[in-house]
Amino acid sequence: MNLEITGNGNFRICQLTDIHLGEYPFNAANDHTMQQIDQLLNENDFDLVMVTGDLIWGKSVDNPDKVMHELYQMLNKHDVPVAITYGNHDSEGSYSRAELREYEQFLVHRAPKKNSMIVNDRESYTLEVYRNNNLSNVLYVWDSGDYLKEEPDNYAAIEPEQIEWFWQLPYEKGKNKQDVAFMHIPLPEYNLVESFLEGQKNEKVCSSPYNSGLFYSLKKAKNIKALFVGHDHDNNFVADYAGIKLGYGNVTGYNTYGSLRRGIRLIELTPTDIKTQVIPFAEK
Repeated sequence: MNLEITGNGNFRICQLTDIHLGEYPFNAANDHTMQQIDQLLNENDFDLVMVTGDLIWGKSVDNPDKVMHELYQMLNKHDVPVAITYGNHDSEGSYSRAELREYEQFLVHRAPKKNSMIVNDRESYTLEVYRNNNLSNVLYVWDSGDYLKEEPDNYAAIEPEQIEWFWQLPYEKGKNKQDVAFMHIPLPEYNLVESFLEGQKNEKVCSSPYNSGLFYSLKKAKNIKALFVGHDHDNNFVADYAGIKLGYGNVTGYNTYGSLRRGIRLIELTPTDIKTQVIPFAEK
């Protein structure tokens, strides 16, 4: 199963982020989250659902298999490929990211991962998007981890091996490409755009205090034109910084903090550009 752009259309990505499901059976907030995602997927046509982390509250979920099964069963109702990366809260419980990745087998429409690489239990991979049987776009997915082992009060940084992986991939780089990247925790460069962002910035950017250099690699390679993250529930801004759109998704789940109206971010890949907007849920 390839990810395909049909005809002369655009490739439409639904970014879900910070769903924050709790233990199953679900409370009212979690039920509302599931209902609103289901309704939005019924009412819109997407080519990919990209989940950028914090699917669950790891510390409070004793049976993640049941929670993931419920979420994935709902997504399975919709004939749309699904890709997953994880956030800092997903593996805060007694189970590893490797165990969480095993639950992806519940997904009927799993997007086909390419070039998977795991370091420190964090998986990076690519997704290939085709137009007329030719590779059109590459989606790069980095697992941004959770916390620094040496400084558990600070968020993790992208590992050097994850940056080296990017450079070793067999894809064309350069300014003519329209590729996109996804992860959960924002890069430190998100702190540099406050004076020219579009959208909402209602809390500080909670990045790692350490800059391991991924953004410079993206700038140098020139192929990735946009990066979308989650993590900070009261931010949903996009800002063009050094030729790369630095964007947040929009908090999806009701079982967590945040004053933003819940919803998703739509990302559209066109032959020449990357368009994006927030789509709020029908109900607050």
